[in-house]
Amino acid sequence: PALTLDPLPGHRDLVPGAVVTYLIGRKTEHYLDLVDSLCSLAHHFLRRWTYPVVIFHEGLSPDKMEDLRQIYPRLSFHRLDRSFLFPPDHVDLTLVPKIIGGHASVGYRHMCRFFSGTMFNYPLLADYEWWMRMDSDSFLLGDVEVDPFARMRDGRHVYGYMALGREDEYLTTGLWPATQAYMKEFGLGEPSPLLSKFIEPDSGEWDRSYFYTNFEIGHLPFFRSEAYQSFFRHLDKQGGFYYFRWGDAPIRLLGVALHSPLSAVYRFGDIPYSHK
Repeated sequence: PALTLDPLPGHRDLVPGAVVTYLIGRKTEHYLDLVDSLCSLAHHFLRRWTYPVVIFHEGLSPDKMEDLRQIYPRLSFHRLDRSFLFPPDHVDLTLVPKIIGGHASVGYRHMCRFFSGTMFNYPLLADYEWWMRMDSDSFLLGDVEVDPFARMRDGRHVYGYMALGREDEYLTTGLWPATQAYMKEFGLGEPSPLLSKFIEPDSGEWDRSYFYTNFEIGHLPFFRSEAYQSFFRHLDKQGGFYYFRWGDAPIRLLGVALHSPLSAVYRFGDIPYSHK
């Protein structure tokens, strides 16, 4: 059955239009991780705040779907379409390495592109206003005491994260020059106060920082906006997702930092959490 955006009876404190999302690959280990992740999410968060959960997948069997619904009933499943499973037409497939960095298959790079921009315009999410991303290997380790969706709404934040990292240099080939070209084309001038936090003072270069995106919360209208989507489209035209394995984590930081103020970004420091 289709999910409703309305809170269930007895749970009127839910933030309207909020959803939790997963994306799961084809490997058995991905499914086993998802079972554990969903169990921890249901126990530590969803038993109190019964938000709907959408699972994007590449071919989960009906039996597996039913097993997951036994863990948490408010699940919806969406099989990803051709636009996710193949590079866009402008990418020269003869220049696309089969593996980058010993792990990043072409399928992995599909995922990076999906999370960087195409996800936000999926019709399935059109009626939602907030999304929380969990990866199949993301786990809550203790009870969530305050609804993170409510924190985002009440603080008027557009993006929430847990931690920062720094990307390997070889995985960012051409990403900063492409970002600088975008800034010039769209007249953004000097880096914003938020972006300036991640610029090396001596060189003026981005320091390759990124938001860990295996847990993130965002305001979907921001990520559907022409400002953010124009940045994604600019990068997508370069083909860097496929040629160099540009990741969704650094692109998330750059896209958010280009188009939102410092006050619109919130760090969750009190949610017990682990990622494989």
